[in-house]
Amino acid sequence: MGELAVLILAAGKGTRMKSDLVKVLHPVAGSPMLFYPLDLSRILKPSRLVVVVGFQADLVQARFKAEDLTFALQKEQLGTGHAVLAASPALQGFHGTVLILSGDVPLLTEGTTRNFLQSHRDRQAILSVMTVELENPRGYGRVFRNADGSLLRIVEDKDLKPGEEKVREINSGIYSVDADFLFSALSHVTPQNAQREYYLTDIVALANKEKKRVFPFRVEDSLEVMGINSRVELAKANQVMRKRIAEQHMLEGVTLIDPETTYIDREVKIGQDTVIYPNCHLLGKTTLGAGCVIEPGCKVSNTQVGSQVIIKASSVISESRIEDHVEVGPFAHLRPGTQLREGSKIGNFVEVKKSLIGKGTKANHLAYIGDATLGEKINVGAGTITCNYDGKKKHATVIENGVFIGSNTSLVAPVKISRNAFIGAGSTITKEVPPNTLAVARGKQVHYRRRS
Repeated sequence: MGELAVLILAAGKGTRMKSDLVKVLHPVAGSPMLFYPLDLSRILKPSRLVVVVGFQADLVQARFKAEDLTFALQKEQLGTGHAVLAASPALQGFHGTVLILSGDVPLLTEGTTRNFLQSHRDRQAILSVMTVELENPRGYGRVFRNADGSLLRIVEDKDLKPGEEKVREINSGIYSVDADFLFSALSHVTPQNAQREYYLTDIVALANKEKKRVFPFRVEDSLEVMGINSRVELAKANQVMRKRIAEQHMLEGVTLIDPETTYIDREVKIGQDTVIYPNCHLLGKTTLGAGCVIEPGCKVSNTQVGSQVIIKASSVISESRIEDHVEVGPFAHLRPGTQLREGSKIGNFVEVKKSLIGKGTKANHLAYIGDATLGEKINVGAGTITCNYDGKKKHATVIENGVFIGSNTSLVAPVKISRNAFIGAGSTITKEVPPNTLAVARGKQVHYRRRS
């Protein structure tokens, strides 16, 4: 097969994104778009993997730093040819094939890439260029072929002569090229063009001048080679990627009632026979076990969910752990640090933050539980709150097994409610409640006779 190196160009700011963030860090299905060409590259197992960075280079390097990855710095963005030259020290001594990818092309598939490399080898080409036909090619470099189908030249949009703009086959910016020829040819490239930049495409004419074998490789699906240059294209890429993700989950036994309105990030894992209703967002590194039901309008992010869990409509859950056979919602809010043990229930309009809820414990409605540890088989009455914040610090509440808390109770932390205690409705508890006792802490009811 020959030795392979992959070079990813990711130095540009992305002016048309109109953002303070470098383009390649904008997310596609929950991951920065640069992740996708990097992931594809690693599947190919190259001997060298290089990313050319420029704008916000420190941010990009911090996000993707890895032992198998070398970064090359392009201090000034003077064109694609200049970017490849910036990587020459990282590829010094390499004499195989260089696959050049773009950091802003996240939809390219493994199958298309392998076919491209195989075509390059089969044709014994010195240079191959991935191309596609577009209905509206405006803004893209055009591909001109020889009579035998080989590649004659590539002309950037701003350098086209009258009549040449009608050509619909465009350059995708993805190349397979012999390393020795690549850097030799680039040493002869000059910025004699409308942009005053060093075009990588100029090496096509140089290869032809030397009578080297140069071929285009046309792909059928233009979306695979779509570059992300605006928020409009970013939205389109997200749509395509989420469709791929949704289809893969369905093929693995997950039911999506309406895939087009179900938003699942790349890293999400879902067990067999789980059913997800419309308008749900499963984000980050969320995992769902088997046989779960996620009702409409839920948002679950970076959360581990067990099997046979029901999350009812319009619940919001983040950075939590939910064990098997738990029921959450509707309209529940689980904030970071929440842990729900097996068989527990958090009902409608209940908020839980940084708390452990024991097995079989229930808070069915209208409660706030924060910085608390709840044991097993506890009933939390409607309107109950843990008063965990004194204006300066957070304090803990501990509720042991078998406790019954009456409605509209305030538990002023730090406080402990011992096992099998019973708290009368409407109480404000400020002191430890002993085991097996009834605690009532409220003002005496007084009746006044109306005057006639």
